[in-house]
Amino acid sequence: MFELQFFLIGIIQGVTEFLPISSSGHLVLFAKLTNWEDQGLFTDISVHFGTLFAVVMYLRKDIYYFLTNIFQFKLFEDQIIFKIILATLPAIILGYFIYDYVSLYFRSIQLIALSSIVFAIILFFADRVKMESKSWNKITYIEAVVVGLFQVLAFIPGASRAGVTITGARLLGYDRLNAARFSMILSIPIILASMTLSLINIFKEQYVAVNFYQSFSASLVAFITALLSIIFLMRFIKKANFNIFIIYRILLGIILLVIYV
Repeated sequence: MFELQFFLIGIIQGVTEFLPISSSGHLVLFAKLTNWEDQGLFTDISVHFGTLFAVVMYLRKDIYYFLTNIFQFKLFEDQIIFKIILATLPAIILGYFIYDYVSLYFRSIQLIALSSIVFAIILFFADRVKMESKSWNKITYIEAVVVGLFQVLAFIPGASRAGVTITGARLLGYDRLNAARFSMILSIPIILASMTLSLINIFKEQYVAVNFYQSFSASLVAFITALLSIIFLMRFIKKANFNIFIIYRILLGIILLVIYV
């Protein structure tokens, strides 16, 4: 059963990280429902690395463009890297101060259920905003700040980092593909920051249980499922809206409230 735990954690993290349905909320729910032993910080880092590698793989052309701009000193040509940094700063700064607090006290099933419903409804209305011919890499500094402030809401379990950033971009008029792509771009520094905080916590602990085989397996599963999840999302929203995710989140929230309230 312990091996199955790592396999399922990898699947949950991979599938939910980039869909607007909340990875943290599903992981908390998984822990509550199974009552299995905590997988540990090392496994948390491993599955985050798997999802990070997946999004970098999918966005490899964009990453190559960013690196080329950096090494060829072309940062000021379109200034997109500065805008990504600006959109990331609110979550990084706030996360540094409240990361441990949220992990300890904001993990109730009721909160996850309510935030799942509330933020699904907000996404529903945001997805009705008229779409404009705006590319994510032409985002303005003000728009970057707005999306960055939306990203702060992801610290509420059940809100979904992907969901709130997509919501912010849609409210600004970006179409679904550009909103989702910018959301994935922003996930890279956020995942790196989360991994860094977890590493800091590991160094603070006197003893950390490490099982390389189980953690590597979870990371590999997270990578494969995350990459498939990204491909599915980007193909799906070419032809459809976010309603399927909105309906899922509302139904999940209602079911959890009925069971746990």
